Amino acid sequence: MKSALLKLLSNFWILKEKDVESYYECKNIDKELKDFIVTKLGLKFYATSEMVRLEKVPLVPREYMGILEFEEPKDYVFFCLVLAFLEDKGRDTQFLLEDITQYIRSNYPYEEIDWTMYSDRRSLIRVLKFCEKMGLIKIDDGNQDLFVERADVDVLYESTGLSKYFMRTFPKSLVEYSSVEEILNSEFEFTNGLSDQITDIKRIKAYRGLLIDGIVDFESEAPLYYIKKQKTTISQDLERFVPELELHLFKSFAYLGVEGDYEYTYPDNSNLCDVLLLCSRELLERVEKGELRLSPAHEMLEISLDHFKLIVEDVKKKYGHFWNKEWREKSTDKIFEELLEFLHLHSFAKTNDDGYLVISPIFLRVVGEYQDFVANGELSLQDDGIEERVLKI
Repeated sequence: MKSALLKLLSNFWILKEKDVESYYECKNIDKELKDFIVTKLGLKFYATSEMVRLEKVPLVPREYMGILEFEEPKDYVFFCLVLAFLEDKGRDTQFLLEDITQYIRSNYPYEEIDWTMYSDRRSLIRVLKFCEKMGLIKIDDGNQDLFVERADVDVLYESTGLSKYFMRTFPKSLVEYSSVEEILNSEFEFTNGLSDQITDIKRIKAYRGLLIDGIVDFESEAPLYYIKKQKTTISQDLERFVPELELHLFKSFAYLGVEGDYEYTYPDNSNLCDVLLLCSRELLERVEKGELRLSPAHEMLEISLDHFKLIVEDVKKKYGHFWNKEWREKSTDKIFEELLEFLHLHSFAKTNDDGYLVISPIFLRVVGEYQDFVANGELSLQDDGIEERVLKI
């Protein structure tokens, strides 16, 4: 059974109408956990008659933290406009798709929106489907998917009244900030919606980095140093409030592992992660043989893109006959592109200006191999601890 804190961390929010038991469990968390959320994480906890929510603010914003359903920046602009449209709509207030399209056309800040354009209609439907998934709106009548094909479709919606809790609040209006960095730093001006200034920023950043980001590396030097100095206290806090998670601390990074299958973890059960695990094993073997070297300072692995592609090719030749039809038929170039995209997206690696791939040491901590691949081709995880997961919330 998940702890209340893990449920709050794993979900954007918990709606009463969808999960009554978890709603009441999280709404009625004890004072000690509330104090931990405020003093150690510096986060806001909301509880209403309809939902509970832990507002999750990362230590380092990363690309993978975006909305997975969205495909382009316009989706986010449409989403903000839909939230603005819903702002004065109470629970059970009905409205038409036409009302939304007119509002967006009138308030879109860039070029004029033309709903005869397929791409614009498709973008809006992505947004509305996400709103429906998150419980911001409900469909009372009609089929919104038809709007993708033609613009003369109308749909009857109703507001749930939850949209006002979706966006984060800031100490001052967003227009008063001059940069993204200033917005990020404002996180440490106030905590939990009260006028209490955060006093221990190092502690807040360390705990947030672990519980929200899932990892703190050498680029966040002060939080990582704090974790090393306070390892015992942090481990005790985890055991007390979220026992499913375990702290793993190394020279250049720290991360949280969780046993079992959870959403937003690495590795998951996808074929892509299977191939990544095999590649990390091949890289680690070359490091152990002295063919590749880790940087002394931060244990990063620097390898040319061509060299990495050769490793991908070796993995495919060695294990490819155990993959499913889709992956067997993919070219090495295609597999290489997908692996590289995943590594970049999840900050496991970055490509420097010289065309070299710089791989994070955490990628080499969880590796996979076929223990008895002649018999059954079953992929098993190998690490200091079996079946460790890096929590990505």
